[in-house]
Amino acid sequence: MQTQILRRITSLVLVLGVLVLLASGQGNNYVCDPSPNGLSDNCIGCICEASTRCNQSTQCVGGNSFCGPFLISKSFWIDAGRCVLNGDSIQDENSWRRCTLDIVCAADTIRSYINRFKKDCNGDGLVTCQDYVMIHKNGGWNCGNSLESTDFWKLFQKCENFILSSGQNI
Repeated sequence: MQTQILRRITSLVLVLGVLVLLASGQGNNYVCDPSPNGLSDNCIGCICEASTRCNQSTQCVGGNSFCGPFLISKSFWIDAGRCVLNGDSIQDENSWRRCTLDIVCAADTIRSYINRFKKDCNGDGLVTCQDYVMIHKNGGWNCGNSLESTDFWKLFQKCENFILSSGQNI
C-alpha cells in the first residue's frame, strides 16, 4: 500500500515538473510584437490609468515584482516576448525592469502581450478593449475571471466612459 502511494506521489511530482517546464518554456520563444492590431492608444491609456492612474514615476512595488505605470511583472514581460529599450539586451537580467519603467517600452510590452493572447475573455462574442483589460489584469492564460468588483475595473470603466462620452473610440 505504501509503495503504491509512493509511486502515485512520484508520478504526480514528475507530471507537475513536466508541466512547469512546458509552461515556463512557452514564453521564451515568443518575440516582442508591439504592432497595434486593434489595441488603440485610448485603450492602452485606460489600462495605464486603471493600473496606477498612469503615474509614470511609479517604480517597483510588491517586493519589486510589479514595475512601472502598468505594474508589469517579469513573467508578464517574458510572456510578452521580452520587449527592451533601444540598445538594451534581453540577456541582461534587469532589462525587464528598465523596459517597464519606460512608458513607451512598457506600452510596447502590453501590446505584444495582447497580440499573443488576444481572445474573447468576457464571452460576449467580440474581442474589445474590455477583453484586453481582462488579459492585462488576469493574464493571458486565464483571462476569463471577472474584474467587475475591483477598483481596477472601476477605474478602467471611468476612463472608458470618459473616452466614449467625448466621442472617441476605445
